[in-house]
Amino acid sequence: MKTKAVVFTRENEIELKELTLEDIGKDDIGVKTIITAISPGTERWILKGKHIGTKFPCVPGYHRIGVVEKVGENVKNFKEGDVVYGCAGDGKWKEKEIYSMWGAHLSYSIGDWRNYWFLSSTIPDKFELETTVFTQLSSVATRGINALEIKPKEKIIIIGSGILGICASQLASYKNAIPVLIDKDKERVEFSKKFAFSFNIDDENLENKLKEIAPDGFDYLYDTVGFPETTDKLVQFMKYRGKVLFQAQYFDKERCAVDLDQIKIKELTIKTTCGIDTENFYQTLFYIRKRILKISDIITHRFSSREILEGYKIFKEGRQFNLGILFWWD
Repeated sequence: MKTKAVVFTRENEIELKELTLEDIGKDDIGVKTIITAISPGTERWILKGKHIGTKFPCVPGYHRIGVVEKVGENVKNFKEGDVVYGCAGDGKWKEKEIYSMWGAHLSYSIGDWRNYWFLSSTIPDKFELETTVFTQLSSVATRGINALEIKPKEKIIIIGSGILGICASQLASYKNAIPVLIDKDKERVEFSKKFAFSFNIDDENLENKLKEIAPDGFDYLYDTVGFPETTDKLVQFMKYRGKVLFQAQYFDKERCAVDLDQIKIKELTIKTTCGIDTENFYQTLFYIRKRILKISDIITHRFSSREILEGYKIFKEGRQFNLGILFWWD
């Protein structure tokens, strides 16, 4: 059986290729793709060849919803017709020279059932599919906000107005805290003002604006970007014994050092999270379905599977403002 797949052939190069799937195994399910979405941070690092474990050529991505069409004889948790979230992960195609970096962007997959989460027994409507497809990245925000144990009226600076940062700001607001988003991109700053206070890191009046919101300092600093200069600048606005969450991807070894002295002087607690678990996933799915996380507000581009390379061109070049990019598969 053949499947169409997005392949990062080498650094900064993307193609659509046809792969040959292996036969279904006893623990496998065959899943036909309905919708996938780009995970901007992870896929950008993979495309640059900097993500840990990246090998070219590879099939990227982890945002994917599909329908189970085949079930291996040992599989008890899924049946044909179930709608599931996830990807084959281990790349069960015959072209072994092509690796899997989670492998979401393909039209059909064969893979271990344990790589999937159950969504429903019937296909949801278009709105639900478009918002739910971003559940995994949104779950990273859920994990981060949970780790900080944020409380009502507390104040949090979130570095980065991408999907992760905006989701974190929505969850902070849901907990009746006060989020502030910080970014360097002018369009992102303007766009994210609908979700929270939003400022440019280069704003000459940034200090006054932050002190007006939190004259006694912020309780939390949540980093989704990984630029030490920005982190160092914003640590100055933290309360004594506040908390810092490092949740970015810190692959640039030469630029990752932050000023630990000022962190030590304020006796800040440093926390980290990496990835998500099943509890995070289903908690986030609840938030999305209850419109606590307003994912539809961050979707900027929709493409058919025939237009995938156009979507990746917009993502890669960044000349056109984009956040949530999704693909409907035929």
